[in-house]
Amino acid sequence: MQELVRGYFDEVLDREEEGSQVEKPFIFTIPKGTPIPSHLILINEYISRFSLQPSRGMLLKELNRSLDEFYAEYAKKETAENWLNKHPFQDAVSDDEDSVWIGK
Repeated sequence: MQELVRGYFDEVLDREEEGSQVEKPFIFTIPKGTPIPSHLILINEYISRFSLQPSRGMLLKELNRSLDEFYAEYAKKETAENWLNKHPFQDAVSDDEDSVWIGK
């Protein structure tokens, strides 16, 4: 996960240095074994990047409410900067070693 997060965060810092207005990036950590509600599905989009998406058709307002409720109950939200400070790169597991980092 380090490679994706660090690459994205570097892009954010570059845009800030160029004078662009950027939103602060956040990392949501969801513990292993967390139940996913039946109206949502967890999709592994690319290596260590995941997203929660609707498992059936629903209005955007309903999806946003469902995601807000799920994240409020189960996720730990922290800024990307704080997350990176707590997870030194030299201690990181490679992004493509799913079986190692997903078990933490």
